[in-house]
Amino acid sequence: MISRKDIENTYNIIKNDIDKTPLVFSSELSKISGANVYLKMENLQRTGSFKIRGVLSKIYAIDPKDYNRPFVAASTGNHAAAFGYAASKFGYKGILFLPEKTNTVKITALNEYPLEKHLYGKNSIETEAKATAYTQEIGGILVHPYNDIEIIKGQGTIALEIQEQLPNVDTILTPIGGGGLISGIASYYSNDTTNVIGCQPINAAEMYHSIQKGKIVPPSILETIADASAGGIEANAITFEICKNLLSDFELIQEEDIKKALAFVVKYHQTIIEPACALPVSALLTTKKYEGKNVVLVLTGKKINIDLLTEILCDYGNYYS
Repeated sequence: MISRKDIENTYNIIKNDIDKTPLVFSSELSKISGANVYLKMENLQRTGSFKIRGVLSKIYAIDPKDYNRPFVAASTGNHAAAFGYAASKFGYKGILFLPEKTNTVKITALNEYPLEKHLYGKNSIETEAKATAYTQEIGGILVHPYNDIEIIKGQGTIALEIQEQLPNVDTILTPIGGGGLISGIASYYSNDTTNVIGCQPINAAEMYHSIQKGKIVPPSILETIADASAGGIEANAITFEICKNLLSDFELIQEEDIKKALAFVVKYHQTIIEPACALPVSALLTTKKYEGKNVVLVLTGKKINIDLLTEILCDYGNYYS
């Protein structure tokens, strides 16, 4: 559906508006796992997450004559920040829908962008449905967080950078929410021997269970600290088919292990990550199955409540020492 050439073309369009994020070798994770482990630092990307890649890909694919129409998005935070950044850059009117329980840190961070904000829905699925319906109602343009070819191509540019930075990568582990990021990465490596593995909290493993059952399952009712990877998958999402066809495997992570992995990254790499980023890190801390492999972990974002971060560091800061 999406070729490596498609992603290369997208990269040429957006590359001057994004940062080529570092690929950092982790000696600590490598020692523990027996693998050669590298961290793709998308938490250092503009707006604090990888999401800007997909949003820019989408906006540049739209005829500038349509920039006077209202643009609508739904997000738990990181996509919203990218959407707001693009609103400032391109000058469109941005209307944003967020789930009612969105992290307050992420909402506060959005105040710097010229966005009209609405809280709606108990989960991402309800919020996305509202945004889609409202877009049709007002004749706007929907900038979906994952269910869009242009968005997926933009997220796939991470794989292009990884390939340039580590041409002989064996395995890439990345968090999954709606599946836009991993669909882009897996599409880039679809004709390659590189394994692309999805990491989800065991409390919100909708993509894993959807693929197991052969159909998209409802959002989980369980709570997870990894809110950026929770919320479910929209009906008929193209990411479901891509993930079903291209992913090599999944890692399902317990809540306590997410916290331990987050504290590990802060302690040994002196960088802030949000809980969803800790999912692939936890996989390397809890298994030896990647021993001897060149492994890349995609760290997707950095927005975390400071009180939560402090609590995690107090509880687990010395767990790995």
